[in-house]
Amino acid sequence: MRRCYADLQFATEFGAYGVAVLLVETFTQFSVLERSQKGTGFDYWLAPKGSTAPLFQEKRRLEVSGLLDGDESDMRGRLREKVAQLGRGGVPLPGYGVVVHFGRPESRVAMEMP
Repeated sequence: MRRCYADLQFATEFGAYGVAVLLVETFTQFSVLERSQKGTGFDYWLAPKGSTAPLFQEKRRLEVSGLLDGDESDMRGRLREKVAQLGRGGVPLPGYGVVVHFGRPESRVAMEMP
């Protein structure tokens, strides 16, 4: 396991995805549906738990970032960036921005409404 994630940036990114998915599935009525395409401005599509509605109906977006170090200002700034990125993505659906700080440890979640 340790050798697979020797690249600290890669490990931070994928660790943040895991924590973000757990937060979303624990504290919302959504779960991860699928990975989004590059260039969309977000990482994952979310759907209501148990939903069979077609894509875009009842869906949300999830944009995730991980930090290894930094202070409160870095955390707030990164979360603002992620929410702004959701707004620029061109998809008129609500979304969640999640920042996971592994050095503190702490996570923040914010919602973007188009």
